[in-house]
Parts: sequence; C-alpha cells; structure tokens
Amino acid sequence: MEQITLVAEKKQEAGSGVAKRLRVAGKVPGVVYGLGRETLAFTVERHRLFEVLDRASGGNVLVSLELVGAETDPDIAAIIKEIQWSPVHKEPLSVDLQWISLTEAIVVSVPIVVEGEAPGVEEGGSVNQLHYEVEIECLPTNIPERLLIDITGMEIADTRHASDIVVPEGVELLLEPEEGVVTIARPITEEDLEVRGAEELPEGELEELELEEGEIAPEELEEEAEVGEGEEAAEGEEGEEAEPSEDEGSD
Repeated sequence: MEQITLVAEKKQEAGSGVAKRLRVAGKVPGVVYGLGRETLAFTVERHRLFEVLDRASGGNVLVSLELVGAETDPDIAAIIKEIQWSPVHKEPLSVDLQWISLTEAIVVSVPIVVEGEAPGVEEGGSVNQLHYEVEIECLPTNIPERLLIDITGMEIADTRHASDIVVPEGVELLLEPEEGVVTIARPITEEDLEVRGAEELPEGELEELELEEGEIAPEELEEEAEVGEGEEAAEGEEGEEAEPSEDEGSD
C-alpha cells in the first residue's frame, strides 16, 4: 500500500475557541500519537484531508505526515484512527492519527469482495455474505485494498469458507479456515412463507387456523358439556319441586 503525503502544521494554541477559528479558516485540528512518542497537536487544510480520504482504500490509508519544522522518519508512517464529523455540515471537526512502524506487522480490517457467477443464483438462489470484512496481520506496506472470494460454480446450499479467500503473500488471515463466508441461499417458497407466518402468530390464533371448518375446539366442547350438565341439574330440581308430596295428595 502506497503512502499518501499529508502536510500539516504544529498547533501552537489550545481551546475550543481556537478550534472554532481554525474551522472557520478551512483548517482541521488533529493529534498524532503512538510508538512511545510525545503526542503532537497539528492543523491541516480541510481540502488536503479530503484528498487523503478520497484515496483511502477499504478504509485503510498510510499517511506520510510531514509536520512543518519537524524531521521525518522514513521507517514511520501514520494511520487514521478516528475522525469526528459534524452531524449538520458533514465536515471533519478533528482527526486522530497514530504512528506505526513500517517494519513491524499490524492488525487491520479489510473488506471482502465477492466475484464470479454462481449457477445457484441463476436457479433462483441468492448470495448470502456472512462476513463483509476480515482482520488480517501484515506489514503496513503489504495491506491489500480488499480480499477476493470466488463464488464460481456454487450451487444452492453451497458454502465458501475462509480458506477459499485469496490471500496475498505476506498477509495472514485472522479467521478460522472453516469459518463460512458466503453461501447460496435457496429461494423462499410460498410454503416457507406460510410456515413463517404461522410461527409468528400467537398460540391461540395458530390453534384456530389448525381447526377444520365446522370442527369445535376441545375447550369449547368442555364448556358445552358443563352447560349441558348445569341445565339437566336445573330441570331436575324444577321437576322435584313440581311433584306434590303424599301428604298433600291425601288432603
């Protein structure tokens, strides 16, 4: 990965008021730290920072920071750690850089790009990407813009694993080889939608759907039985009250 030069000036003053004046003047305040060095505050022209960001690949960029009045070490570069953005104007409010050694391996994340054509997609399946980026370890100068995984020849229900990712020499993939990265999902059928809809229904509504036309639910049968028994008991009591006693008949 090539280095992009960013010319900056040491920041002499501090405070929110100073930062506001810098932004009005088209500058962005920042700091750079790391490798046991003293943290340095600087300012950079906004348009120069945007030039660096525009050339950043996969979110990674090596910055050759040239501070006016400071010596440059050819074995050291910087990476962007964080940018604070204005939620209103969508402009950078500040930038944090970190020194890194060009002779020591670092861990970064790079995007995974799917390439090729899968027969399973032509049959109605869909590409299901399980990982969109992955961590790697390598020298800063060996950081790839992206990693490729080929889905050519994949049928429905096939899976490509981390071991299928094309990894350049000098780059170590920090993902287990058997970890799934891309699958070809089978098409969703009407039956799948019906099952999924039934699973989302409350238990009571699901039981109602399962009853055939004219069929009575078990709890309704129990209620009718209880009502029937109650009515028979009531009729029996009324009949007993209506029958005259033997003493009344003798009179």
